Amino acid sequence: MSTRILEQGPALFTTMPDFRLPDYNWKAYELGNLMGETGVLLAFIGDIWHPSSVRRVMWLQHHTPKFATLGTPVAIIVRDEAKMLYGFQTSSPLPIPFPLLADTKGDVHEDYEMVGLTGLLLLDKRHRLQAKWIIPEDRVWVKLPQLVAEIEALRAITQ
Repeated sequence: MSTRILEQGPALFTTMPDFRLPDYNWKAYELGNLMGETGVLLAFIGDIWHPSSVRRVMWLQHHTPKFATLGTPVAIIVRDEAKMLYGFQTSSPLPIPFPLLADTKGDVHEDYEMVGLTGLLLLDKRHRLQAKWIIPEDRVWVKLPQLVAEIEALRAITQ
């Protein structure tokens, strides 16, 4: 008897589709204008007010400067409405240094095979998925050294 492990999320090295999503102020963002010199780190979460989502946003608030020094900006794609993101953004005790994008209809979650999943996707400048982490509910994100190592490896091959 063989056991198959079902891979969750998009397949590695797939070219991911472009998207256009609003932030809490209805400013539109596209994948191309989120890219840094190395790529972009996209975080997918569900309800912005869920306690695990709040912890994940706070973790990214704390670590985003490190990712920025590596040429990899962060954006969070939230399965929620822009008005909910507005409430979250304005009530945050710390500035949120990355776009919170409203995927109201879930189209981007569907296109990126992230429906019902929480995770981080590391894309290179050509929109190819270089690394991914699907995160269980009981964890905030992947450990920082592992994430930084992947970004540094991507940075080394893109420069």
